[in-house]
Amino acid sequence: MSQPTPFGLSRLFTQLTGRKVEFCQTTAALDSRFKQVYGIYTVLPSQTSIIVKADIGLLGSFAGVLVGLPDSEVKERLKANPMEELLRDAIYEVLNIASAGVTTEGRAIFDKMVTDPTYIDHAAGKVFLKPDHRSYFNVTVQGYQGGRFSILAQMLPVTRANA
Repeated sequence: MSQPTPFGLSRLFTQLTGRKVEFCQTTAALDSRFKQVYGIYTVLPSQTSIIVKADIGLLGSFAGVLVGLPDSEVKERLKANPMEELLRDAIYEVLNIASAGVTTEGRAIFDKMVTDPTYIDHAAGKVFLKPDHRSYFNVTVQGYQGGRFSILAQMLPVTRANA
């Protein structure tokens, strides 16, 4: 299974935000001390799952750029519990657009976003607990807070078409 590349992800998010975004592949590290957001995707036609796990500050930065908020305002608004609708909707849209870059095989469809991993269920729950493939990135966003971005995926089933 080929994996998303730092170059491809950097290009996708740079085009999305209009700011220089750099993804740098890294090794697995201890879980971030920051709150995490989980984007859950279904890959077609294989019906496999992918999970994006990202620091809320990073996704908040992408969302802030989209809605025109400066970094300091994004940081303040992310402290609200529950998350305010403006940022929540913008993060949802960022994760939806990220579907174009989280897999290189098939087509990823964004299903849902959760902030508590106990809500990751069904096939995605199995991927979360024991992914077949893991890609870890440190991300910087020009003028905004960066963070960690991880892609957890399961093995694609072998069919005659991709054998």
